[in-house]
Amino acid sequence: MPTRFMAADSHYDRDKADRAVKFIQNLRHTKGIWAGKKFELMDWQEQIIRDVFGVIKPNGYRQFNMAYIEIGKKNGKSELAAAVALLLCCADNEERAEVYGCASDRQQASIVFDVAADMVRMCPALSKRCKILAASKRIIYKPTNSFYQVLSSEAFSKHGFNVSGVVFDELHAQPNRKLFDVMTKGSGDARTQPLYFLITTAGNDMNSIGYETHQTALDILEGRKINSTFYPVVYGAAEDEDWSDPEVWKKVNPSLGVTIDISKV
Repeated sequence: MPTRFMAADSHYDRDKADRAVKFIQNLRHTKGIWAGKKFELMDWQEQIIRDVFGVIKPNGYRQFNMAYIEIGKKNGKSELAAAVALLLCCADNEERAEVYGCASDRQQASIVFDVAADMVRMCPALSKRCKILAASKRIIYKPTNSFYQVLSSEAFSKHGFNVSGVVFDELHAQPNRKLFDVMTKGSGDARTQPLYFLITTAGNDMNSIGYETHQTALDILEGRKINSTFYPVVYGAAEDEDWSDPEVWKKVNPSLGVTIDISKV
């Protein structure tokens, strides 16, 4: 079933959702015991991909242009972020797509890039069509002259982007809001359906752009605010919930038993 946040005049396009899921599931995991195995999306991951890429407005474009995914560590965050970056760069039917991987610093942004680069190397179809520039942290998809490029908070003054996609890793760690504002406010106006995919663990700085976006997501989830372009997902516990309660722990970690050790519950 599509998300409850689908607008009344939008519809669920199964073909587009299936296409996005199929692209990702043709990629391969890059680390640990799953390295080399096909990326079989977990239920929570597949729901996100189907909702974001399959909920379509009457004009044929995606309803959601910002997706906020807050989830605990070790739930497969980097792999999903890398897969979405490649999907936007290589399979979004966008000529000269500009997809940026953003984080608080270049080292953090490189984590997702390195996963994406390994995914390309492990996929024969992509490896033939992509050029990986490891030194400059760029992947070029040659058929459409599109690219995926790493940026960091040090690059906030570089205006002039024509953004088709942004994958923001660890939004809560941004030292200020400058990079976020540069990448999300006006930079995608020349595109028909830019997507800002924000994926982060929880933070505790109540004066940060991460906390501000977290609050927006909660307001939408809890019915205090309506924003048809914002897709909210928060896997977290309330302040008054007991983290030692196995049911709370399960709620916070949807990858339990897959990437999260079930013996800890």
